[in-house]
Amino acid sequence: MTSREHEQTLNVWLAGLLRERGLNARPEVTHAGIGRVDVEVRIGPAVIAVECEHGQYPAKRAEAIGDADRRLEQGLAHGAVAVCYPDDSTEQSLPEARFVWTVRDAAGVAPNWTEGSLEQLVSVIRLTPAQLGNPDYAAAALSNSLDEAVRRLSDGQKGMLAQTLDLPADKGGGRVDSGLRRNDGGGSGSDVDGRGDGDGGRGGGRWNQAGKRALLVLATAVMFHSRLDSHLAGMRPEMDSRLNPPGPFTGDWPPQMAHVCLESHDPIGAFRDAWNLILALDYKPIFETGRAAVQACPPDPAFADAIRDTARAALAVAQNIAGLRHDLLGRIFHTVLDTARYDGSFYTTTAGATLLAGLALGEDTCDWQNPDAIANLRITDPACGTGTLLMAAAERIRDLAPQTDVDEGIARALIERVFTGYDVNLTATHMAATTLGLLSPTTQFRNMKIWRTLLGVNNTGDVHLGSLEFLDRQPMLMPWPNAAPAMTQVDGGEAMAAAEPADLVIMNPPFTRDSLRHDQFSREEERKIKDREKALFANTPVHLSNNGGPFLYLADFLVKRDSGAIAAVFPLVGATAYAGAGMRQFLAQRFHVETIVTSHDLERIYFSENTTIGEMLMICRRWPDGKGQKPPTRIVNLARNPATPADAISVAWAIEQGTVAQQGYGTMQEWPESRIAAGDWGAVQFLSPYLCEKFVELRDGALFPSVALGSIADVGPAGQRIRDAFTRSAMPDAEGRVALWQHDTEVTQTMAAKWDTHIVAKPPKAHLAASYWEQRGTVMLPQRMRLNTVRTLCVKMDTPALGSLWVPCRFTVADCDNDVLEKALCVYLNSSVGILALLGNRTNKIPSYPHFSLDDLRKLVVPDFAALGDEVVGRLASAYDEGAEEVLLPLPEVDVDPVRRALDAAVVSALGLDGETVGTVRRSLGMEPSVTGRRYGG
Repeated sequence: MTSREHEQTLNVWLAGLLRERGLNARPEVTHAGIGRVDVEVRIGPAVIAVECEHGQYPAKRAEAIGDADRRLEQGLAHGAVAVCYPDDSTEQSLPEARFVWTVRDAAGVAPNWTEGSLEQLVSVIRLTPAQLGNPDYAAAALSNSLDEAVRRLSDGQKGMLAQTLDLPADKGGGRVDSGLRRNDGGGSGSDVDGRGDGDGGRGGGRWNQAGKRALLVLATAVMFHSRLDSHLAGMRPEMDSRLNPPGPFTGDWPPQMAHVCLESHDPIGAFRDAWNLILALDYKPIFETGRAAVQACPPDPAFADAIRDTARAALAVAQNIAGLRHDLLGRIFHTVLDTARYDGSFYTTTAGATLLAGLALGEDTCDWQNPDAIANLRITDPACGTGTLLMAAAERIRDLAPQTDVDEGIARALIERVFTGYDVNLTATHMAATTLGLLSPTTQFRNMKIWRTLLGVNNTGDVHLGSLEFLDRQPMLMPWPNAAPAMTQVDGGEAMAAAEPADLVIMNPPFTRDSLRHDQFSREEERKIKDREKALFANTPVHLSNNGGPFLYLADFLVKRDSGAIAAVFPLVGATAYAGAGMRQFLAQRFHVETIVTSHDLERIYFSENTTIGEMLMICRRWPDGKGQKPPTRIVNLARNPATPADAISVAWAIEQGTVAQQGYGTMQEWPESRIAAGDWGAVQFLSPYLCEKFVELRDGALFPSVALGSIADVGPAGQRIRDAFTRSAMPDAEGRVALWQHDTEVTQTMAAKWDTHIVAKPPKAHLAASYWEQRGTVMLPQRMRLNTVRTLCVKMDTPALGSLWVPCRFTVADCDNDVLEKALCVYLNSSVGILALLGNRTNKIPSYPHFSLDDLRKLVVPDFAALGDEVVGRLASAYDEGAEEVLLPLPEVDVDPVRRALDAAVVSALGLDGETVGTVRRSLGMEPSVTGRRYGG
């Protein structure tokens, strides 16, 4: 047999193995006059070409890429995967073989080869449609089209649309919707400073943004309509679900196709009639809302043109993004409706969702060969948004139970029984229903459990907090808009039963700055909502200023008592902030904190769209009493955050196999249960496990006698207080007050520093300003700094001052020379060991731009100067005298900085440290991504 014949035979065997695992695969598919596809896989409307070579050396990899790219150029596939078989592949060895592959697209990017098993390859092929097209471009194009459509409408029409869909008028430039969420299953989110408000139609007027949101509901209904078009002819309903009780269906069938409705002379009537017919079959969450929107206004040419523009843009998106199988809807939702600053609605990336679901659902979750076992699973997202995380869980179940693709009963069970989602946002829940419907467009899902819950004050003055109300009572559920009054239960008005205990709560809870939460409500409504929050979470570990915490507490309530898990996207600050310690300890008490994943990839420190803060993934599993000691927690710090679902599959596999470092994805540490239980999750602070462990030794006093700075010095006031009470002045006033206001690394480059501005008290704050001035000091600690440019991490002033980005520190040690102590502290904190102490204790919202709270600075580990004695302190002070005016290099150059090396030598000598250890700390700091401002090794 020739090499080519053997390769063709391998393709036949591979196609058979893919079919056994639920993929619609055919080998050696010839397209007359164009070309031949080695293995062709059809996933919905998407065609994936799998181009294979026998052998894995560079020439064979190049050939596989060349063939894959040609299939895309020839138009034979929407996406392609280049695969290389092992050299010694046989029919018997193929199921256990180690393949290498790379996913290709029309952009022809540099290949990212991955080695893995057949099961991994199946998952990658299955998720390839999620990487097709350009969702950012599609979302931006749709957003622009909706803007144009909104401009066609009068304020009266926009208002009618908004009122029909229960959308409030714009407040303050487009803040709309009820929002305590970040929703989507998604987006953990963040407090993003300095982001502009969305303006919707950009034309002013109080209904622009609400009108745009209403048209987005229409657009998603049109997209789903287009997905159903190829199926509807064979789905004629026997019973009419619009009747109460249901009766025999007597209407014409099938409904008009979406593109036919678009081209109709009366698109409003055409879509209304088509959707009314489809509702006889099912799909109420999608088409009841869409129908309500399309008939919200009396028909006139402007409204008809707006509907036509919206539908045309929606169909263009549906046609250009094969299958709509990634979270395009979530991306569109966030792009079109920029309200995240106010409601925390940051949406999980598809790759992040894939990684989280891959870690949360494993081979031992249930018997994946048993349809009844799958149907009995319960997976809940209490802040589901557009359904990204529920969809990721469904895709993971497909990987674990390939029969899901061919067994309509399992697909129906997933939609009607397994998945439950709650959200406060009508548009998001509409999209979640649409997204889940894409799992199996032919599956009827009148029992879909996607609920809209009320956040706000109802007509009787009662306050409701969305799904958080499960902690005290049943949430108030809102109906899909159908001109009927609001009910407490969708479609019925009956009281809802208690939430079903979940095997998995998967979520990306809302997180936004406390000052912005509920900003869309009136001042009185906001007061009532916050009063309700305080009452609901009194005597709990929830810290309301860290407002993702309530959903972690809710997740504990929702998950089964004796089993089950929580899988969450959460702000990284939750692992390090002083305010989050109670929640960390609560989770460790109630669960085994199995896995924490963070990103030290400076290009993507997050797992959500359109945020800038660091995030982490958490997997917490119930640990029944009597099971024994909890295992350590896996803490994975990624050097490369996976950008695609295919990459995420490989990372999840490496985490499970413990090969993260070997495969170059990042580092993994086993963090003892004792540390996790105490709320110490500090292994997230550094990519380097060495630095994490050395910080623990430093903190625990294993390197030298140490204390917390707050035990020997007063620290404060914080810079925000100074900015509140003072203004800068070019000239002095009668009080002669000064401050070190800036942290300008082009000016402050030595340990010895000078004040940079006069300050004067704001007239209403004179008394407060006088109180703060009494706390001035000559040693300044950093409150914020950019690590890739900072030079000095502690300075000593020639005169007492206050700070804005600096915080004064005043020693309170009796019978000590404060000047000597200040010099010794300054040398220590500018040495590599002191830098480790600072960065190991940072509040990690943005690792490369840390913010140190006063609590952080007071907990800072410093030498116990009293225990060390005057001689040691004097040697450190002498090092200050020798190097105070020497210019320090920026922190990324720490390992080659002669001044820093001299400080390290002084600290090694005075504190009796091992010189090699300190040298390794110095070198490791200089390689940390948060310090260099670049990817590791980049």
